[in-house]
Amino acid sequence: MATVAMNSAISGLNSFQTEINYISDNVANSQTTGFKRIDANFSSFVSTSSQRFFNPGGVTARPTFVNNLQGTIIQDSSPTSIAIAGSGWLPVQNGVSSNGGTTGNSITQYTRRGDFTVDKNNYMINGAGLYLYARSVPRPTTTTPNPTPNQGPLVPVQINTSQLPALQTSLANYAANLPANASPGTVYNGGTITVTDANGASRAFSVTWYNRTTAGGTLPGVAASTSTGTAAIAASAAGTTPQWRAVITAPTSSANSAESLVVDMTFGTTVGTNAGLLTGITTIQTTNAATLSATTTGTDGRLSVSYSAPGLAAAPVQSINVEFGTPNSTSPTTASTLSTPGGTSQFGGTTISISNISADGYAAGSFNGIGIDTSGNIYTTYTNGQRLTQYQIALATFNNPNGLVRQNGEAFLDDPAAGFIGLNASLQGGAGGINPNSLENSNVDIGAEFTKMIVAQRSYSANARMITTADEMLQEIVNLKR
Repeated sequence: MATVAMNSAISGLNSFQTEINYISDNVANSQTTGFKRIDANFSSFVSTSSQRFFNPGGVTARPTFVNNLQGTIIQDSSPTSIAIAGSGWLPVQNGVSSNGGTTGNSITQYTRRGDFTVDKNNYMINGAGLYLYARSVPRPTTTTPNPTPNQGPLVPVQINTSQLPALQTSLANYAANLPANASPGTVYNGGTITVTDANGASRAFSVTWYNRTTAGGTLPGVAASTSTGTAAIAASAAGTTPQWRAVITAPTSSANSAESLVVDMTFGTTVGTNAGLLTGITTIQTTNAATLSATTTGTDGRLSVSYSAPGLAAAPVQSINVEFGTPNSTSPTTASTLSTPGGTSQFGGTTISISNISADGYAAGSFNGIGIDTSGNIYTTYTNGQRLTQYQIALATFNNPNGLVRQNGEAFLDDPAAGFIGLNASLQGGAGGINPNSLENSNVDIGAEFTKMIVAQRSYSANARMITTADEMLQEIVNLKR
């Protein structure tokens, strides 16, 4: 029996030595970004057992991975540093950056270490040399000014630092309240709609509002001249509708100098239904149809303008949708709506109130910097004031993060025990939130580790004492022969 006790004590020594090893590793990595600690899980080992007989075998120590416990999040000055608050892991891969791209083993790993920097070839790598993988976002075009992230395979994040080409305007929004109490014949300066042409040049379209000369009078016309265009616009017929006429004057664009669109609009008068709201664009006229024209369906608040900008080869026509109604909140490609609050209106007062004049498109710009936002969008900024999203981070979530297989550099491999759920954007599908300019510290508690070390050391000493005692018992047995 003394040998059994000795064997049990030896297993205890080995097990507590293993715990000391885990504690040592935890303490050594207490300041390692994204490190997840390992605890020792002790369980008994029985060599033989029955209702009448029990032969102890000692104890074993197995690792318990504490991957699901978040470390403290701290602020960091780097614009490419990120931390995850809550569930989620960053997909990364090993690789070596070269002019031809990255070379590696193409095995995706997962990490919480977010101390990313941009290497010489513009790839984003963390402090352990792992390359960040994310969803790419196409560059905007005239037809797709707000592209969405690709949903295909994740790709290595390589920042495009080339110049951002100019993007011509395709959509503009205009909203103002025209005073219902204005004196007949009043003229209002409606501001300027600035658009960008295909060369990146700004083109300012001025808006002037006219109401009827008398309560039942006419809306004024626009005479033909070198400053307005070749075709004169006649005054409207007398009546109560349309109530307002907008003269939209384009900048110098031809031998006729400035050219104008004359747009008549009606506003509702039914209380509780459409009173004061834009109900229709009724008549559109132009002083030069060759280079400036517009159409509308009559059922929405969109004015589709065709404009031949100056200085461009063959004077290409630029199509611009100008929304005077209430813009569609879910789809910019859908025309603005009539008889709905939020667009151009006619309520009380004696002065015009402009609430929104905006247009997409921009001039060319040079690379200025890089950043990451709370949605996980990796974006670049440019000297023209634009911000361009190039990638969107997809966070991997697991049912049991503690089942991930530990690798070098605070990275982990997927395993059936982890229960992979999927890849989702920040705060979607169970994923946590992304904190920019932040890092996640190790989840090691130094005080707790030192407490466990003391207990393990005493337990180790006790097992060593058990070996001494078993040895003394064996010695007594040997002495029986004397």
